[in-house]
Amino acid sequence: MPAEAPKDVSIEEVVALTQTLVQIDSSNPDFGSTGGPGETAIATYITAWLQHRDIETHWIEQTKGRPSVVGIVRGSGGGKSLMFNGHIDTVTLLGYDGDALGAQIIDGNMYGRGTADMKSGLAAAMLALLHAKTLNLKGDMILAAVADEESESRGTEQLLAAGWRADAAIIAEPTGTDIINTHKGFALFEVDIHGKASHGSRPDLGIDAIAKAGFFLVELDKFAHQLQRRFDKEANPPETGAPSIHCGIIRGREEVASYPAKCTIHIERRNIAGETQEGITKELEVILENLVAAVPDFKHELRSTFFRPPYYLPRDHAFIKLVEGHLTTAMGGALITIRAEKYWTDAALLSDVDIPSVILGPRGYGLHSEKEWVEVESLRQLSDAFKSTMEEFCS
Repeated sequence: MPAEAPKDVSIEEVVALTQTLVQIDSSNPDFGSTGGPGETAIATYITAWLQHRDIETHWIEQTKGRPSVVGIVRGSGGGKSLMFNGHIDTVTLLGYDGDALGAQIIDGNMYGRGTADMKSGLAAAMLALLHAKTLNLKGDMILAAVADEESESRGTEQLLAAGWRADAAIIAEPTGTDIINTHKGFALFEVDIHGKASHGSRPDLGIDAIAKAGFFLVELDKFAHQLQRRFDKEANPPETGAPSIHCGIIRGREEVASYPAKCTIHIERRNIAGETQEGITKELEVILENLVAAVPDFKHELRSTFFRPPYYLPRDHAFIKLVEGHLTTAMGGALITIRAEKYWTDAALLSDVDIPSVILGPRGYGLHSEKEWVEVESLRQLSDAFKSTMEEFCS
């Protein structure tokens, strides 16, 4: 197979740069029946793009094959530093309707995997960094092009572990040009329901773990509805909406002619401000222990496998006001919405090390779905807002 031609690193226009990034397959290897190639190719391109302009560049690859790239334009000193954080991975290309890497523009929209989530925002951030190079800023301007946000956010974790910090950050996720100041967190659990293996002809010897798991799934569904109703009567319900829980994966035995000895249930729990990992684990433990008392031969094992906190920045924070002003100008005086989101972003990790962040990106649609697109005009507006925000904050 002939080698792919190198991508053009001379591009300095936000739409064309987005198209180039989309045309590089950086789908996350953690997803799909056939995992994607990961971030090496796109990290290599971003590095070459930065080095072509003599921008200081750093390569972070604590996990082999999962690199992140940092570009920095250093200020003269005495000013505030700003980080633009954008993930370079996408979800799987499998099941995409059409050319996932085409980046075609039709009726003012660009289509392809990652057009919205979030290579368009990343392109705007790259050009903001380039703009910083033309200015005499006092503060540093940092581009953090990070791996693995779609899975476990190893990129931003490793970035922070390497010591990178800023006085504020913008996460360029697609927000519809709204400013996001708060969002949910999430926790992952695995529950093993234990049975007893036997031949399918011997019910006297076997205990069906999948059937026992059914009791738990019924209770889990009831609990999910209780969570949704938890704040129904509150005068000031959480901006992010109620917490939620669902079963995403069930795995049992490999053949039909046997009683399964184990059924594993994978659970996702979306948490809100005030909820702790210990508290939400206890909720599941109570459900399971009640089933031990009520269901004959019910045995289980619960594991908490992953946890991410929610994020919150007060609406009256000075950085939100600054971003709002520049976004208003870039959008021709339009009224800007500041709101909550239900999904999780790397802003929560930045918050853990005292980096106040806003989530701001273009008008994009079809995230993680069979067709994804971004509105080209909103991308141009975003690029202008990023540049002017950076110019004032770092001056």
